[in-house]
Amino acid sequence: MFLSCETTQSAGQESVPESVQKVSVPVQQSSAQNDDEYHRSVNDIEVTKETFAEDKTEIMKIIGELASIMSDGDYNSWIKYIDSESVKYWSNSQNLGRASKMLPVKGLRMNNLRDYFTYVFVPSRKGRQVDEIRYISKESVKAVQVSGSTDIVYYYFTKVAGSWLVHIPPL
Repeated sequence: MFLSCETTQSAGQESVPESVQKVSVPVQQSSAQNDDEYHRSVNDIEVTKETFAEDKTEIMKIIGELASIMSDGDYNSWIKYIDSESVKYWSNSQNLGRASKMLPVKGLRMNNLRDYFTYVFVPSRKGRQVDEIRYISKESVKAVQVSGSTDIVYYYFTKVAGSWLVHIPPL
């Protein structure tokens, strides 16, 4: 179970996500492909193509760094990429208790944010591929894997003081 990942798809279409073994940065695309991705990504949010390209590059770089951190199980490095709102929420024992009940391993209890990192964050993202980003607002983005007409959300990012940080949505 992915407690903080979600899938969105177009009406009437069903798709099964494919397992992918690594996080990758997309290869160079044609201008038409770039325009299509830009329009899918910004929707009605007023973001220039230049800003989109800069944001996507930065976010994909962070995702690559997070992949290495997850591979190493490096909690202390990971926490530096998480926004303060998420740290506060996911450090609360009541929230962790509710999330523990949703884990696939019955009886496992998360007691702190390190447990969330170990039992939820890493397993739900390790080995996944992020293809594109989707703006929620100018300061909020979803990083997604595209599978047909379905977007599988693996990360939420929030821009804080000019830097993109991971936002872990509350339950």
